[in-house]
Amino acid sequence: MIDAVYGADLQSAREELVACGVRLLGKGILTQTSGNLSIRLSPEVIAITPTSIEYDKMKPDDIVVCSLDGTVLEGAKAPSSETPLHAAVYQHRDDISAIVHTHSGHATTLAILGMPIPAVHYIIASLNTTTVPVAAYATYGTPELAASVRDTFQAPCMAVLIANHGMVAGGRTLKQAADGAETTEILASYYYRGLAVGQPNVLTADQMGEVFAKYQRKPADASTVY
Repeated sequence: MIDAVYGADLQSAREELVACGVRLLGKGILTQTSGNLSIRLSPEVIAITPTSIEYDKMKPDDIVVCSLDGTVLEGAKAPSSETPLHAAVYQHRDDISAIVHTHSGHATTLAILGMPIPAVHYIIASLNTTTVPVAAYATYGTPELAASVRDTFQAPCMAVLIANHGMVAGGRTLKQAADGAETTEILASYYYRGLAVGQPNVLTADQMGEVFAKYQRKPADASTVY
C-alpha cells in the first residue's frame, strides 16, 4: 500500500493539494473544476487532483495517487484528465516536483492569441526565464498535448502557455508552482493591458541580467513577487 511507503508524507501531500486548490480558487486562478494540481511523491509516483470535482468541495481522500504511466495506485476517484501532461513534464524535468495547470483569464487569453509573454515586468525572472513560451495546441488529455507541453517546457523556465487552452507552472514545491501560476497570470494581465493601450516596452537582456543577479541573492524562502 502507498500509505505504508509514504506514511504521513502522502497525507500531507493530499492536504496540501486541497488547500492549494482552495487558495487559488479564491484568487481567481482556478475556476469551477478546470485546471489540476499535482505533487511528485517519488520518481515514478505522483499525487494529483481528481477530475470533475470543484475545488471548494474537494477532500484529501479525493486526491488520486498514480504511477507515471497513469495506473491508479490509491484513490476511489478518477485522476485528472491531464495526468499524461503532468507525467510527461515530470519525466522530462528532474527539477520540477509540483505542477499547477490553470485556465486563468489573462494567461489563457494570450494563449488563445498564440502570444508568448516577454519581459514586460521584471517579476518574470521568478519564472527563471525572459519569455513564457506557448506550446502548440492539441486536444486536452491526449498524449499529443502532453508531448507538446513537454517539448516546449524547457529548463530552467518554470511556466508555459498552452495554445487555446491555458497555462502550466512548475516548481520544486507546490507553493512554488502555485506562486508561478499566479505570477504568470499577473504578467499576462500586465501585457494584455499594455497591448490594449499601445506597444509595451520589453526589458533588455542587460536589464534582466541585473534582475536575475538580484534574485539569486534572495533567501530561498523569499516571496517570488516584488
